[in-house]
Amino acid sequence: MVAIDLDGTLLDSKSKVSRENIAAITNCRNKGLKVVIASAKPPLIVGRLARKMKLDTPQISYSGALVIKNLNEIVFEIQIPQKECLEIIKYCREWGKGLTLGVNNGLLYYEKKHPYLKIVTNTGDRIAKVRDIASDVIINSAIMFSISGYEKDGFEDYLKSNIKSETIKIVRGSPESLLIFNSKADKFLAVRKIMEMYDISREELMAIGDSYNDFEIIKFAGTGIAMGNSVEDLKKIADFIAPDNNNNGVAFAINRYVFDQI
Repeated sequence: MVAIDLDGTLLDSKSKVSRENIAAITNCRNKGLKVVIASAKPPLIVGRLARKMKLDTPQISYSGALVIKNLNEIVFEIQIPQKECLEIIKYCREWGKGLTLGVNNGLLYYEKKHPYLKIVTNTGDRIAKVRDIASDVIINSAIMFSISGYEKDGFEDYLKSNIKSETIKIVRGSPESLLIFNSKADKFLAVRKIMEMYDISREELMAIGDSYNDFEIIKFAGTGIAMGNSVEDLKKIADFIAPDNNNNGVAFAINRYVFDQI
């Protein structure tokens, strides 16, 4: 089985999947190998890409909080409790932080425009502006927050010190953003569940990623691949380093370490 992250990994800097990457994944599929997208992106994006590449296995969205199959069939989901949702929204408003809240129908809700929205819209996510993101109809189906927060602006530490809850997890999605989801949700655990469904061993797993939330999967996999554009901490624990996401790193990794063609 091959588990592949999206942003910074399968997708290039223009949020496109190269023909080379698609060809490598098609080769996996044709040879009976399972290919699983493991991403923080919403299910609409993950589902569309899976359909484009004719993947019939469950796919991981929202960093493992939601697993889907056949575009809109929910395999399982783990929501953020309402109390914690309200706290997160309160602190973001106090700091003037831009945030989006992803729900289980694939939409990303926001209250006001902010720099992070440009990243979201550039990758094709569906967004919807609302007057009050803390309304019951939204937070009762909350899966993941995406928040604009730079590494040294202090907001990550502030959230972790003020939200005294073991039911949420705050992680860095990139140097410019934070992700918040239920602490029971994890891309790594979602991958493990899918492996169990198909009786796939650790040695039979290749994982490819680029960021902090790929750490556990890369470390666990029989073959862990960090992209050339990965954060340095990930490169240190990976088995191999592939070319970056603008140079078909996924195709290289599959062709070299699965099919030994390079």
